Amino acid sequence: MDSPDPNRLALVLLFAGLSHDQLTRLAGWMSVEQFDVGESPIRASQHGYAFFVLDQGRARVEVDGQVLEELEPGAVFGEMAFFAPHSRRNATVVAETPIRVFSMFGTHFRVMQTDMPVVAARLERLFEERAARTGGTSDT
Repeated sequence: MDSPDPNRLALVLLFAGLSHDQLTRLAGWMSVEQFDVGESPIRASQHGYAFFVLDQGRARVEVDGQVLEELEPGAVFGEMAFFAPHSRRNATVVAETPIRVFSMFGTHFRVMQTDMPVVAARLERLFEERAARTGGTSDT
């Protein structure tokens, strides 16, 4: 799989303020994936081994068929399974248009926690905010 362009990562709020060298290293830990309309990068009740950044397209977050959130480019999702005690997905993300995402598996996330603790802390804060807002029912 290909790695994302570091310049695309620079556009994501989660990675704001990183140097080009840091973005290049981060890109090496991520993969580029594409999904067609109706496909799901994550599904409720699956174990969560990766988090995602939506690079292109639109997607929606659903729980039991109810739309909780619309995702636009730059949105981060799937991180809740990294921090939740049971590591299972709480929601399904469905592509509304063809989408391109950047994904990072947990093993690389653990490296990022050591090498880029600021970014890992931002991701954990995002989890805490979403868990407080949704009661842990959203995986966005």
